Amino acid sequence: MQGIEEKRGGTDRALQHFPEHFLKGIALSVWQNSSDTSSNWTEFAQRKNYFGQGAYKDAFLKANDFWTEYENDIKLMKDLGATSFRFSFEWARFAPEGPGSVDPSAVAKFHQILDCCEANGLEPCATLFHFTLPQWFEALGGFAVEENLPLFVDYCTLVFQHYGHRIRLWATMNEPTCFAFVGYICGIWAPGKFLRLTEAGTVLCNLLKAHCAVYRALKKLPGGSGACIGLVHQHIMFEPRDNWWHIRAMCKWMTFWFGTNVVLDFFKTGTFTWASPFSSLAKTLHVDDGIKAGELVVDWWGVNYYSRPVVHWNFAMGASSANERVTDTNFRLHPQGLYDSIKDASALGVPIYITETGLADAKDQHREHFIRSHYSMLLKAIHDGFDVRGVFFWTLMGNI
Repeated sequence: MQGIEEKRGGTDRALQHFPEHFLKGIALSVWQNSSDTSSNWTEFAQRKNYFGQGAYKDAFLKANDFWTEYENDIKLMKDLGATSFRFSFEWARFAPEGPGSVDPSAVAKFHQILDCCEANGLEPCATLFHFTLPQWFEALGGFAVEENLPLFVDYCTLVFQHYGHRIRLWATMNEPTCFAFVGYICGIWAPGKFLRLTEAGTVLCNLLKAHCAVYRALKKLPGGSGACIGLVHQHIMFEPRDNWWHIRAMCKWMTFWFGTNVVLDFFKTGTFTWASPFSSLAKTLHVDDGIKAGELVVDWWGVNYYSRPVVHWNFAMGASSANERVTDTNFRLHPQGLYDSIKDASALGVPIYITETGLADAKDQHREHFIRSHYSMLLKAIHDGFDVRGVFFWTLMGNI
């Protein structure tokens, strides 16, 4: 789709076309669409049964079999008009047995996936860490232990050495704040820890340290100087529906712990701070002297945007008004939030990609409206001068 028409106030307003070379893509997680036998998420799904809901467990563990059906899936992306494909490398497939182990069949399969992208004219955008880790790395303490970070750097280096000549756009990780918040505060994602407020801060801090270490390591490798290496961040803020004090407090801390501003501030200043309701002051956990001195450790910024959720008095999410549309997960459709997220990310001074946007809509009641309204807002941001170079719809298959 080259351009979008948007209706406002009964008047059609034709918005400008996407710029030349603008990437229009589809994003997916290989694990979420293939599962595996050696990752922390597979172990977690088997152990926790995902709140006892067998259908969700089956969806996670059976998935859509992208690992086998990738040729059909990538062809489908091309037929939908995509020009790019964002996917994840899976550490647990590369090194299922432990540090230093390499599964040659996984190395070959990812080459085959890239061959298929090339055959279908899709530019790959690769994510090195999309929530899943080898179970052996989790058993060592995962990202909660700073001494484990060199293992992650080694894995990223290995992947880049195999595929660096084939991929221009790299993301070190996907949504580090969600990994920390949902896995260590909510407890509903791996590793399933609950209300570990301090540990969540440590994990997020270590993830940002890991990003910086990987960025600097890859840039030193052959071909590294020409690679575009970024980070994918979820931009999300929670708003109270009404003026209840407990909901105002909840939204304040949810917004802080999801870390939209925490992470942006780190990449602007080099300082990582963390806080909880039980401490009077935010604590500085890390200062990156390179960033503080003006070093850029991202070549591009990935914005994942789904909504700006509204929380009601009873802690339920939903619409902010009677006529506002909501998704199957009670996220309201709020396209202005996409524009605001782009504006916030622009402070970093690097190109922006919308690396995920989409909705849960099993009956396809709101999908067309979502795409038109959000892509129109995206085009408005480009028209207003923001350096947005691509958008990736999440996702190809509704697997859960």
